[in-house]
Amino acid sequence: MTSTSAARSLHGRFNRLMMLLLKIFIIGSLLLSLAAEMFSNGADKPPPFISWFSWLEFATAIFVIGVYVLYRPGRKRWIAAASIVSLAVTGLDLLYDQGVRGVGTAELLALGLLMLFSVRHWDALPGRWVAFANGAAVMLIGFRVFADNLETAFVGGTVLIFLAMMTMIGFGAYLRSLDKLRRETQEEVRQAERLELAREMHDFVAHHVTGMVVLAQAAQVTDTDPKKAFADIEEAGLAALTSMRRMVKMLRNDDGGAGTNPLGDLAQIEDLVERFNREGTDTTCFISPELAGSAVAPEIAATAHRVVREALTNVRKHARGATRVRVVVAAASGNGLEVSVRDDGRAARGRLADSGGGMGLLGLGERIEAVGGQLRAQARPEGGWETAAWLPRVTTVPG
Repeated sequence: MTSTSAARSLHGRFNRLMMLLLKIFIIGSLLLSLAAEMFSNGADKPPPFISWFSWLEFATAIFVIGVYVLYRPGRKRWIAAASIVSLAVTGLDLLYDQGVRGVGTAELLALGLLMLFSVRHWDALPGRWVAFANGAAVMLIGFRVFADNLETAFVGGTVLIFLAMMTMIGFGAYLRSLDKLRRETQEEVRQAERLELAREMHDFVAHHVTGMVVLAQAAQVTDTDPKKAFADIEEAGLAALTSMRRMVKMLRNDDGGAGTNPLGDLAQIEDLVERFNREGTDTTCFISPELAGSAVAPEIAATAHRVVREALTNVRKHARGATRVRVVVAAASGNGLEVSVRDDGRAARGRLADSGGGMGLLGLGERIEAVGGQLRAQARPEGGWETAAWLPRVTTVPG
């Protein structure tokens, strides 16, 4: 592994380690705060642990912290449960004078963290009311925390709690806006891709139907065996139906999207590489003669062209100092073809390897899967980046 690949891998591990350490620090702080509150003496009152009700509050705090630790998007019902349990215990605390200081600081902090998720996933089930229940639990828990100082600390403490809660609400709203922007961008890309696919469907079907017409015309003016002529027309018709089914599948795919670009084929890949080469990067292209002499289905050829175009675009955007790019389109096992684009560049900050892939690469993967292929995009052990795709090589009947 080169120093570039090793540095990129180390950077990713470091980020994951820092996030893990941050979460451990938060959880540890909550548990230490809960223990200190449970076993510390008040000014004129014994520690809370002598009261059975304090242990109920302790269990509630552990439950709320556990919800924070285990929360994942889509599990907002657990936030609702934590908020309702907290409200119920606060209500019981107001009714039951246990004679010791209430326990609730750690629970308050955990509920504040859950408020961020309540707002960020505002529309998730079971509904928006969860955020309001969460906010009520945060604000009312002050009756437990400041029960011993209602006249002096209650007002100031409540104001501080309110300000902290508004900060978490603001941060959650900001993250929600980023999520919404990403969804809207994906939707726009998906709709644009559908329009492009609709235009491609016309070209593909026209290609196959034209071949069927040519076969029928040839059968009329030659001594071709009728059974052979009908078999050829049938094969061309089946190819047309297969092409149309693939395109319809891509049009119906709600998660698709790869941007709009002109329709291309294998012959145009060399032109694409030549234009890229003129921009200053040593780029070579090899297309297997076996493929050049065979009839590759139009939608497969267009997808191969899209793979090369997207890969070269990513080289230009993300591969710093790339001096060599190799494009290979070769026959592969399983009656397929493999398209690969490899570079020797150094990863720019925020490259696809670190971000998990851009919109174009994500949509490209969807498109390749729709035609029965597989995409592989990863760092090369010897340095640089590789984008490769295996595609089924579906042959059509020559006209």
